Amino acid sequence: MTRWTTLLMDDAQLSELPNVPAADVLRHADLVAARAPKPIELYQRWERQQWSAEDLSFGRDQVMLNDERVPAGIRAMLSNAIATFIIGEYTGLDMLGPILTGSPDEEYSVFLGTQIADETRHTRAVFRMGAEVLGMDENPRTMLAQAWGLATPAHTELALLEGRIVREVHERPMDYGQWLQAVSLFHLITEGVLALVGQRVLVHALRDINLFDGIKTAFVAMCRDESRHIGFGLHALRTGVKEGYAEQIYGVLEEAVPLALRLDNEFEGIAVDFRAMSIDILRRHLGAIGADPAFISHLLDRHDTRSKLHTA
Repeated sequence: MTRWTTLLMDDAQLSELPNVPAADVLRHADLVAARAPKPIELYQRWERQQWSAEDLSFGRDQVMLNDERVPAGIRAMLSNAIATFIIGEYTGLDMLGPILTGSPDEEYSVFLGTQIADETRHTRAVFRMGAEVLGMDENPRTMLAQAWGLATPAHTELALLEGRIVREVHERPMDYGQWLQAVSLFHLITEGVLALVGQRVLVHALRDINLFDGIKTAFVAMCRDESRHIGFGLHALRTGVKEGYAEQIYGVLEEAVPLALRLDNEFEGIAVDFRAMSIDILRRHLGAIGADPAFISHLLDRHDTRSKLHTA
């Protein structure tokens, strides 16, 4: 028996990432979060885990995406994932400015500066995938409009909620409770559930396929970055709960969680396991920040089909 560690995922160079076992990728964020790293530790991880969106190669991926020998389900899943992340990564870049401006702590600000760099790199990576793999317009504004044309109603509603919360942070940058609501929405929901689950599903789907190495490399690298972002969000929210701001955090989660879980039903071909994964991740995240168990049950049990089956 050998001990599992995060070292392989932590220390792999960009060219090695497609060969990291899928199980290591899937568990990485959970193990990083379990260590409860402080912002300075997350900054130090960022220093060691640099990569370049310009070093990704998508030529072969574009050919394979149009090859009818590749299962149609895989090709559709990749196309939908790329379009979704075009919206998500650019939205993340847009949201982080006010979150950084309203940061209540110097070490928080240092880490958030690294996250803005990450979101910039992710945005460039998915813009390249959109143009070079999907054949979308190279102009970012036009590409975003094309990607929004594929968005689901729940995705649109969640984006409107994000816009409202970020505007409020921008208008009241020194309001700590408002800042925690933005972190709840962005780090816990958008990053900690939607992005993480989407990346995990894609990596899992490609685990046995010796194709799409460019896409696989990009998403594994993004998963590793996401581990740091989620770790920061859990630290900030755990601190906020201890300082008496639980109700503000709970308020935005009441709005956001049903929208996030609706996304599972609005993408054709999504398996029940996708929804179960989202609920399991949410339950762990909420426990990690010290949320009241009664609130966690109130928020999640009505969405968890397994709980309903168990109590039926």
